[in-house]
Amino acid sequence: MADNEKLECLRRLQEVLQEKFALEQQVESLPADLRKEEAALKATEREYEDLRTLSEDTVSEAKSLSIRYEDAFQLRTGYEKQMEFLSTQREYEALSKQLEDAKVQEQTLLKQRNSKNKEAERLKAELAAKEGEVEAQKTKVEEERSKVDTELSGIQEKIAELDARCLEIKGSTVSDELYSKFCNIVRKKSGVGIVPVHGQVCMGCDRVLPVQFVIDLRLTQEKNEIDYCPYCSRIIWYEPLDPETEKNYIFEQLESKGTGSESKAAAAEDKSVQDSDSYDESMDTGFEDF
Repeated sequence: MADNEKLECLRRLQEVLQEKFALEQQVESLPADLRKEEAALKATEREYEDLRTLSEDTVSEAKSLSIRYEDAFQLRTGYEKQMEFLSTQREYEALSKQLEDAKVQEQTLLKQRNSKNKEAERLKAELAAKEGEVEAQKTKVEEERSKVDTELSGIQEKIAELDARCLEIKGSTVSDELYSKFCNIVRKKSGVGIVPVHGQVCMGCDRVLPVQFVIDLRLTQEKNEIDYCPYCSRIIWYEPLDPETEKNYIFEQLESKGTGSESKAAAAEDKSVQDSDSYDESMDTGFEDF
């Protein structure tokens, strides 16, 4: 691989891209705590508004009950004064009934007013406490936002530095088109966009490659060009191994041991040679160019 400048350049790029993409994931996940605090603030503010509305309604009801109680009080005292001027038993009995009803109404309204006043005082205290919660939550949100902004600023600076390193590494050795494809592959394949081929096996997907394909891959590699795995679309390069180790990665050896049935079936389906420009264009979907 050291003799192929393009492959060596891609290997170095992969290391930088892995670090860059890890930082980009941090950028996406970092505001999670902030969003959580903001959601908590909105929930607390809704609770405060509901409580404020309830408190205002309760105060209004307490005032209404107070007015009705005053009216009942005046009505009852009026009946009591009229009792002094009665002249017949029938008038006395009728007014006594009205007076008794007025007393019951007065006492009922008094209890309702007192109960509603207590409720209003309780809600007033709860509203003050909830207002304190809102202010405390606002403080937490501002602190978290400041923290996130500071961390994001630092991460973005590191990403910019890594972008500069990538451009420096790729230079004129790697074309813009290849660089864009490679970035997409590395991102899509969990940070691994270039892998060796041992014997006939792609070490990225563990699929067995056709013998002729591996032969052509070695020739392509000698010309300082690259090729892609026809199964996982990663960039691949042939890595020589010692003879004993390489036996474990030769199709005939795998077949004789009765292993790799899935890979053998896949290889049997694709006996034709993939040309050196083979590349799964679907790798480009869902990604932005760099």
